[in-house]
Amino acid sequence: MNNTENTEQQIARFLLPFNDDIRSLVQQLRIYLKKETKPIIEMVFDSYNSVNIGYGFTTKAWDCYCGIVVYSKHINLSFPSGAFLTDPQKLLQGSGSKIRHIKISRLGDVKQAAFKELLLEARNNALKLAKEGHTKQDEVKTVIKLNPGKKRRPK
Repeated sequence: MNNTENTEQQIARFLLPFNDDIRSLVQQLRIYLKKETKPIIEMVFDSYNSVNIGYGFTTKAWDCYCGIVVYSKHINLSFPSGAFLTDPQKLLQGSGSKIRHIKISRLGDVKQAAFKELLLEARNNALKLAKEGHTKQDEVKTVIKLNPGKKRRPK
């Protein structure tokens, strides 16, 4: 990062290798999640094979209640504690002991009532675990976490 680059420019640079549809959907999801769930922290990780954008109330990655995971050909909305969510519509995919995800292909996917219920349940569970002092902030703070080294990105 150069010293004159702000966080939005940095995020745009991380997403630059991805196609226009992926970049646009990521930005739409960021706006939607911040508006609908009112996180306090948005953490952006430039990982090896993806860009991850997590939402929560602390700067610890595992405290995120959901996260946008950007791959070269698709986007997942990840729920780090998804295995513990009620999911009557069976929207969540995965079989790990904790993490579940939903593949997102358009913004309308997240505007379904069943999806919103999952999202708010995840948020409320994380809020219960967060320290009370973290819940008083009005603005979302974006934190960039860099992983050094070569990245696996679309050509």
